[in-house]
Amino acid sequence: MAAKLPASMRALQISKFGSNAVLQLNRNAKLPVIQRTDQVIVKVAATSLNPIDVQIRGGYSAKMIQRMTQKQGMFPLTLGRDFAGTVIEIGSSVRRVKVGDKVWGTCLPFGTGAHAEYTVASQMAMAIKPDFLSDIEAASIPFVGSTAWAGLAGRAKISAHKTKGKKVLILGGSGGVGTLAIQMIKAWGGSVVTTCSSDAMALVKSLGADVAIDYNSSNAWADIESEGKYNAIFDLTGKNEDEAVRLVAKRGYYVTLHNPLIQMMEDMGIFRGALRGSNTLLRKSLRQSWKYGSTYNWLYPVGNGLALDKLTPLFKDGKMKPVIDRKFTFEEITKAYEVFENGHARGKTVISIEPDVE
Repeated sequence: MAAKLPASMRALQISKFGSNAVLQLNRNAKLPVIQRTDQVIVKVAATSLNPIDVQIRGGYSAKMIQRMTQKQGMFPLTLGRDFAGTVIEIGSSVRRVKVGDKVWGTCLPFGTGAHAEYTVASQMAMAIKPDFLSDIEAASIPFVGSTAWAGLAGRAKISAHKTKGKKVLILGGSGGVGTLAIQMIKAWGGSVVTTCSSDAMALVKSLGADVAIDYNSSNAWADIESEGKYNAIFDLTGKNEDEAVRLVAKRGYYVTLHNPLIQMMEDMGIFRGALRGSNTLLRKSLRQSWKYGSTYNWLYPVGNGLALDKLTPLFKDGKMKPVIDRKFTFEEITKAYEVFENGHARGKTVISIEPDVE
């Protein structure tokens, strides 16, 4: 039986795209409703910030969001992807979770986000929360964990059974995705070379990175090249693609989180932009294969509850741990956005929605 919901809720919303000045903590926001049979309403205990939240606030993927929300209208738009909380209501086809379950997962960026007291998400974008992770810890993981899993196990074919003895370069290893990717590769028996700023080197080495290179150093690329060819390169920065693709070993993989597809659809329209993006990806893939004998891929991060299930044993066995940079209360969430946007990420920024949540 579904729990009785309040008449309204608190939610961080925007009524137009722009800077942090458009952020509004609405104390009388409408509660989400189930619109598909596979959806679940969750009472949120904790959430976290990802770069995509700041990008969407600024208008990234606006046309896609408009298309997906045309029935109910795009604004007010509730931000936030990650959540940890309790299932309150489920759609008729939901089988992965039940009312009362503690869950962790990810929302789509279309309408009802997780920076709110209640959110709605697909059952396949969530999983049962491990009881050994607190709500704060769990809320830091779903989006970046799913992204790291998709980039490594999905695109780069780096997994528990295929990693031992392989060398992976992570460009930008100190953020949310990078800190988990380092730990995943080490847990699976691979070696890691990563780039970061000088003040993040101690962090990435503590997570298991074999070599940490200051990306601000004038010798950065010489140092990266001195480590030889890489079985996989996971590019989380998108700043030096031309240099990076040359360093992939034959039959290796280059995977970048930064691809132009969404921006092409914004600039050219969804159909034309998608066509241009497909052609660009095909051209780059063929060039990578012909010139270097390796594979080139773009990564599109989405929530994945099955990936969270796969990662759970690594956290349980102590082979991975959440990396949390800062914690804020829900009343401080606009400040959290300011700090997050102005600083260099060292893991995740987490927001407690419920009072005294741990």
